[in-house]
Amino acid sequence: MARDWGMGIARNDHEARAAAEIRNFESFGAPFVGIVCMHKGLGPPDALSVGMYLQTLLLTLTERHLDTCVEVSVAGYPDVLCGELNIAPELFILCGLAIGYSDEEIPINSLRIGRETVDKNVVFLDE
Repeated sequence: MARDWGMGIARNDHEARAAAEIRNFESFGAPFVGIVCMHKGLGPPDALSVGMYLQTLLLTLTERHLDTCVEVSVAGYPDVLCGELNIAPELFILCGLAIGYSDEEIPINSLRIGRETVDKNVVFLDE
């Protein structure tokens, strides 16, 4: 059985699935949207630093009772974003970030995905 990830949309309901996807590109109605970029001269290790910064930002916003949604899908449209937002050509778009207050009436907002424990993902070597 296919998982619906809490969206409450049947897999074969293409119209409802398309509408849900469009909401992603509308940043779910968030009052504030940020675009996270990285200079093109930097490399993959630097993306880790940007990711750590993004995680710290998300935790800080959560502490201030703001909800967030990282939107990687917008990175697939750099020409549109750069043109509309005047993003410098030397920047690479990593993701968008919707910031606001989630609507708890929407089923997807109650989705909580569990995480594996550290010992299932990390190997510690003893000397």
